[in-house]
Amino acid sequence: MLQREATRLRQEQETIDSMSKKLEHVHFSSTVKLNVGGHHLTTSVQTLTKDPNSMLAAMFSGKFEMKPSEDGTFFIDRDGTHFRFILNYLRNGELILPEGATFHKELEAEAKFYQIQGILDELKPKTPKHFEESVILTNEEHRSALKGWLPSQGGNIWRLLFRASRDGFAAATFHSKCDGKGPTVTIVKSGNNIFGGFTEQSWKGKFPDFKVLINKHYPLHLSPPQRNPTLHPISET
Repeated sequence: MLQREATRLRQEQETIDSMSKKLEHVHFSSTVKLNVGGHHLTTSVQTLTKDPNSMLAAMFSGKFEMKPSEDGTFFIDRDGTHFRFILNYLRNGELILPEGATFHKELEAEAKFYQIQGILDELKPKTPKHFEESVILTNEEHRSALKGWLPSQGGNIWRLLFRASRDGFAAATFHSKCDGKGPTVTIVKSGNNIFGGFTEQSWKGKFPDFKVLINKHYPLHLSPPQRNPTLHPISET
C-alpha cells in the first residue's frame, strides 16, 4: 500500500513539474509581449485571460504549448491597429473609444475574431427607450402602453422638461420650463399611486385640459387619447 501511494504521489508531482515547465517556457510568470500584425504591445496573462470565453484566454491559459518568436514576442496574424482598445477593455471592463470614432466595423470584426462578446454587445446600436429619463414611470408595462398610444417618434424620444424633486415645486418654475413647448405628458406619483395626463395644448400659465392615461392599479383598462401630439416633451412631478 505504501508503494502504491508513493507511486501516485510521484505521478502527481511529475504532472505538476511538467505543467510548470510549460508555463516557464512561454514566459507566463510576469508579462507577455505581443506582436499583433506588426504592432508591439506588452500586457499580462491576467489581462489576456480576463474574459474566460475569449480566444485570447484559451491561447494564454497554459493549456496549450505556445512558443514565442525569436524576439520573445507572441505573434498574432491580425491587423493590430485597434488591438489596444481590446486590451483596454479587458483591463477595465469598459469599451472607451475616441469621440467620433468611425472604425466600429473594424473593431467589431476583431472582437468577433477574438470572441469577446462584451465588446460586441457595447458596439450594438443603442435603441433609446421612451420615458427613460423618468424616475416615476419605471414600469415597462406603463411605458409600453404609452408608446402604443402615442405616434412613432421616428427615432426621437420624449424629452424631460421638468422634475419637481429636482427643479422645485414652485408653479413659476414649472411654467418657465414647460410653457410653449407643445403637447406634453405629465406624470405624478402620490404614495403608491401613479397618475398621468396628456394635453395637446401648450402650457400657458394655467392648467390645461387633461385626459388621464395612467393609474398604477388599472394601467391596461384606460383608453388612449383620441388625438396624438406631434411634439415630444414631458414634465414630471
